[in-house]
Amino acid sequence: MQKEGGDPMITVTKEFSFDCAHMLTGHQGLCKNLHGHTYKLQVEVTSFGGVLKDGPSKGMIVDFKDLKQLVKELIVDRFDHSYVCWISGGDLECSIGALLKEHGRKVTEVDYRPTAENMAQHFYDLLSDAIKETLPRARLKAVRVWETPTSYAEVRV
Repeated sequence: MQKEGGDPMITVTKEFSFDCAHMLTGHQGLCKNLHGHTYKLQVEVTSFGGVLKDGPSKGMIVDFKDLKQLVKELIVDRFDHSYVCWISGGDLECSIGALLKEHGRKVTEVDYRPTAENMAQHFYDLLSDAIKETLPRARLKAVRVWETPTSYAEVRV
């Protein structure tokens, strides 16, 4: 018997964490100051046709190991323990980034104001095509970026 609303959808979610610093230039609150977060990133994927029917990944949508490798390469390794610098953030933000780079520190330059919402959209965009290319049966369903233990932004299809 089919459930109301169609066939059930199976999704899997992999969680990551990384630490980085940023500032929100032009913000009126405390976040205008240079500060850091331990971000939690959740990546949810689904598959066309459900779980694999045969082979070494039988019964899976995607091998968590493969998803982990992709997210680590595209996001975690790049952002972890870096200063996230908005390249249009103004003189102070860019000067801090330049000074850190000059002293051999890790800086991740982005073309957006590094809010949780913009980071979630950026990560979604990075992962969507990469997942289609490297994990052909999987499709990105959602990306959640937790900036604090009680606050997150989500991009979902």
